[in-house]
This record gives sequence, C-alpha cells and structure tokens, in this order.
Amino acid sequence: MSWVVLCVAGCFECLGAVALKASDGFRDRRWAVAFVVGMSASMFLLSIAAIRIPIGTAYAAWTGIGAVGTALYGMARLGESRAIRRIICLVAIVAGVLMLRLTDPAGSPEDSAPSADVTPAGL
Repeated sequence: MSWVVLCVAGCFECLGAVALKASDGFRDRRWAVAFVVGMSASMFLLSIAAIRIPIGTAYAAWTGIGAVGTALYGMARLGESRAIRRIICLVAIVAGVLMLRLTDPAGSPEDSAPSADVTPAGL
C-alpha cells in the first residue's frame, strides 16, 4: 500500500510542476494555488509512504515518477522535444524506479512494520 501512496504522491508532484509552469511566475493566482496544493499533497503523501519505505528509496522513486510524468506532459501538451535520446532517458528512469520497487525490503512481512525509532541520528 505504501507504494500506491508513493505513486499518488508522484502524480501530485507532476501537478505541482505543471501548475508552476502555468502560473507564469505566480502571476496567475489559480495556478499558483494549484502549485501549492499539488506540492503540499505530494509532500504529505511522501511522508506517509516513507513510514514503511526507506527514505532514500522513497525519495528516488518519488522524484523519478514526478520527472517522468512532467516530461511526458511537456511532450504531449507543451511541444517539448520527443527526441529518441530523451525518451530512452525517461525509460531508464522508469526502469530505475521499477528496480527500486522490486528490491524494496518492505515487501517482506517481517519488514512491514515501521521501525520504533524514526528520528535522525544525533537528535
């Protein structure tokens, strides 16, 4: 379930990035609000997913989902380059996120409970 939450967080990151572009430097208030809502929801969901998924894995997957989704939107709606090299790079990012998912230790029952100590060392 944490990976589903993480994927939704990545989608909200895409919304935030697209809204940032559409806000025209925050001059369009509707898109500025959409940016704040999208990124806030994205961060909140990332924090929920990171309870069970290691933060390095969760953050890498979250940024990958957001980057690929935003790039695809740019290609489809904003006329951005669809060069084969760019597409190959996006496929590589997707493959990396999939490999992170396949190697996630949280998939085993003994690792599914959150650790008792989640505070950073030294605090």
